[in-house]
Amino acid sequence: MNGGDARHAPRRPDNDRQIPERTILLIRHGRTEWNDIYRFQGRTDVPLNEEGLEQVRKLAERVASWPLDAVYSSPLQRALRTAEAVASRHGKAPVVLEDLAEMNFGLWEGASIRELREREPELMREWLRDPFFNMPAGAETWEDIRSRISRAIRTVLDSAHRHVAVVSHGGVMRVLLALLLDLDPHTVWNIRSSNCAISGIEVRGRQNLLAFSNDDLHLRGIPEGVSLPVW
Repeated sequence: MNGGDARHAPRRPDNDRQIPERTILLIRHGRTEWNDIYRFQGRTDVPLNEEGLEQVRKLAERVASWPLDAVYSSPLQRALRTAEAVASRHGKAPVVLEDLAEMNFGLWEGASIRELREREPELMREWLRDPFFNMPAGAETWEDIRSRISRAIRTVLDSAHRHVAVVSHGGVMRVLLALLLDLDPHTVWNIRSSNCAISGIEVRGRQNLLAFSNDDLHLRGIPEGVSLPVW
């Protein structure tokens, strides 16, 4: 299934020596208490917990030396606090895009996966099998999600910024990857999206390339002062 209007590109032979016209860091927010108990957060504005704040500190240190022209963020505080930490290391403030907010999970907002497995086992199995196309009552449809994330992508790509970061949520990260890389939305939930991990996209003309995915080395006990590459 094609992502539609998010500037997909014809496939061309890769050339690692070609300088990207634009680089995009995709960043998921730090952990929250609801992440810890596998509760659907969606549009619920849950703050970062202590672990999440420490993850954000390490993330900001990791990307401090990366050239950064702009940081775009979801308006929800768990993402915005993450974006603020990243942007502040570059003397900037995040640009808030409402379209980068997490998916609306409708009647499942606030429920845990364990509760739903007991209460609605068949619906939960169908959601786990193909999430974007088995959303609960009152939730966003794939078409709704695709439409607004496409708008966010256009905003980023229409800007003059060459090096940008986009801070958002687990569900949105997968939509961004589906649209930017022309991936099948039925399969992108097989891509891991960890809290405070980073993925890199290179834009080369009309071709978007995945440079790396779900990099969270900065959270894995790297000694202080050790420099980790971003690109």
